[in-house]
Amino acid sequence: MYYFRIPDPSVKPPSANPQACYCQNNGTCENEICICSDDWKGDHCEIANFCERSEYNSSKGLFTFNRILVGQYGYSFEECEPYTLNANISKATRLCTEKNGIISLQNVTLIDCNENLKNLIEKLMKHITEDELLKIATAAQFLTSEPHELTPENINFAAQMVQRILNQSDILDSFEAAFLAITTISQLLNVNETAFDPTNNEIFNVIQSLTEILGDVLTDSEIDFSQVVQPNLAVSSIMLESGTTHGIMLSVLKGCDDTLVSKRIELNTNASKLLLNTNAEVQMFVNVSTNQTQDGKLGFILYQNDKFFQSKVHHSINNQSRRVISGNIAEGILNGVELLFNPKYNSAEYFIHDHACVFWDYDVDDWNTAGCSKSTDKFGHLRCQCNHTTNFAVLMSFRQNYTYTEPLDIVSYVGCGFSIAGLTITIVFQIITREARKTSLTWVTVSLCTSMFMVNLIFISGINNPNALNEKSAANNTENIILHSDRSNPPEVYLCTAATAILHYFLMATFTWSALYGAQMYVLLVHVFKPLPRHFLIWISVIGWGFPALIVVITLAATYKADDSLNYRQEEFCWLAGLDLNGNLDLSKPMLWGFLIPVGMLLLFNFVMFALVTKLVLFNKDHGTCSAKQATSAKKMMGSLSVAVVLCLTWSLGYLMLIERDGTKAVFSYIFCTLNATQGLQIFILFTARRKAFQKIYAAWDTRFPMNISIGHSRRLSFQSLSTPENGERYTQYDTVNFAETTSSIPSIL
Repeated sequence: MYYFRIPDPSVKPPSANPQACYCQNNGTCENEICICSDDWKGDHCEIANFCERSEYNSSKGLFTFNRILVGQYGYSFEECEPYTLNANISKATRLCTEKNGIISLQNVTLIDCNENLKNLIEKLMKHITEDELLKIATAAQFLTSEPHELTPENINFAAQMVQRILNQSDILDSFEAAFLAITTISQLLNVNETAFDPTNNEIFNVIQSLTEILGDVLTDSEIDFSQVVQPNLAVSSIMLESGTTHGIMLSVLKGCDDTLVSKRIELNTNASKLLLNTNAEVQMFVNVSTNQTQDGKLGFILYQNDKFFQSKVHHSINNQSRRVISGNIAEGILNGVELLFNPKYNSAEYFIHDHACVFWDYDVDDWNTAGCSKSTDKFGHLRCQCNHTTNFAVLMSFRQNYTYTEPLDIVSYVGCGFSIAGLTITIVFQIITREARKTSLTWVTVSLCTSMFMVNLIFISGINNPNALNEKSAANNTENIILHSDRSNPPEVYLCTAATAILHYFLMATFTWSALYGAQMYVLLVHVFKPLPRHFLIWISVIGWGFPALIVVITLAATYKADDSLNYRQEEFCWLAGLDLNGNLDLSKPMLWGFLIPVGMLLLFNFVMFALVTKLVLFNKDHGTCSAKQATSAKKMMGSLSVAVVLCLTWSLGYLMLIERDGTKAVFSYIFCTLNATQGLQIFILFTARRKAFQKIYAAWDTRFPMNISIGHSRRLSFQSLSTPENGERYTQYDTVNFAETTSSIPSIL
């Protein structure tokens, strides 16, 4: 056994000098205190808390044990043979103890490999001696040492055995048997929590009886448990002198893991109130008075997790383990109970949104809040005050810890602003000069520019989630009610969901129209003197505006839920859900299959169109569509650049941002953000401002500032296009730049 550490008032606290936090043996420094691993203790983690690796030679063979923590059992590497009832169970066990500062190993105990739990229960039903009880308790400890191999039937048998062992220990006054029973309970707490599902009435009921009996044994039996600590369970019984008022405080200090070890459990039997220990994960202060004629007794139980207390009301989604602490009084009057919880959780991913102070009500077999109130102190610790003793816990609801940083930086805002201005001018210019080109060309260009304009406008005005301005936590809420889940989704913000859907639609429309633009460009270059198909504008309009709507409708129908909007969109800003809490792409989220995959296919199509159009324009001298001798190399390259921009090929850089290397990802993020945020400005410079028609219009509008930004005066590459009587279009001279008069502006929201 091992004991709770009772602080010695003569020992001075660690110095505030930073040098006092020099931690050895992989200890970590928090608040100028060394947090040691289970194997070490001391102010600097310099004192061993374990028995070294050992061997034991007996008539039944050599048994080898790994390092064993003080106060705990270790199991041999040697296991029962496969043909025995207890195959894969260790053959031997031994206890590591400490007395007067000296750590030592106890004698080895061997197991009967053909013994099972059912046989042991039958033996317990008979009249047995203390020695026989000790053997049965030892066997039960062995047979539960591999919790992952226990069947539901064995779990039921083990729980029944522990109850009987505890009852028999009280009758026979056998501390050793009770100690082994506590070890068995600790091992059962390693079983998967699904085994204790409240719908499994048989196991659930026997576990409830087990926790009740354990509390009764601590306070009603004559056994002096002192303080016993096992990895998942710690118990203590304290005698209370008659005719006095006692203040007892139990503090469970933080460690590197969730294992309970005695060095991290402190018991103060002379406390006047709950004194905050910033290094404590759980604290409990009990104020109790005893009568004048009889001594009292107080029992503490600390469960490392809440697997024995499965609620039918509160559902655990995040698999956040909750410690359960119990106080039971015999022959005393309770004046009050105060608890403090400072639970460990990943604060980088979650924050505690709300909590409830509860106790386990055996009348309803579930958590209850009656007689308890809650509060949160200035340090963020969860506090509970109750007017009774039993098994206490705190139920917590978590929310994802979004930083709510601006999704747009200065480059994005400025770039999108200029893009909106450039796209507006381009749309107006296309409309007022539509007589000089085909109807189909104008319609595709205007549609593409319109979708890009809407993307930029929504991105600037609607990307921020209004919920970011809401109060982040409900910690100040004093209403103590049962929480239905440990995950609390923020209230639905319909404007944010609507902005996400609209942005999703116009982004898909941008890429769809860019693909249609590339396809039409290629068709016109190849079939110069052939008319376009009948009802061409109707068909491309249906595809250009209908296909994106189909994608958005399917995505919304598959993912959106009124009570969980985060299936569809993110919370930090109004865009499709796609990243996990570590910032990595989540393959189950709609951003992958509802956006990245369709856009990737359209981009691949546009790459093909870009290659074909570039080949026709730059290298096909016999086609008659261009006059290669009259075109300069610079003009050709500008035409190719124009085609690349209008086909949104810079968006391929967005996929490079998925590379999981911080340096590479950061570089592509900056490039991607800059190029795509300014695409509207690029379209204006490359395809509108350089046009002589625009320069004339501008000069007429403001003769004081004539625009002179045309690049070069070389003759244009041109081709002829013949209209048909059906559409009433004329032979018209077009240059290749006309086919790239638009582009898309894609915000940096990946």
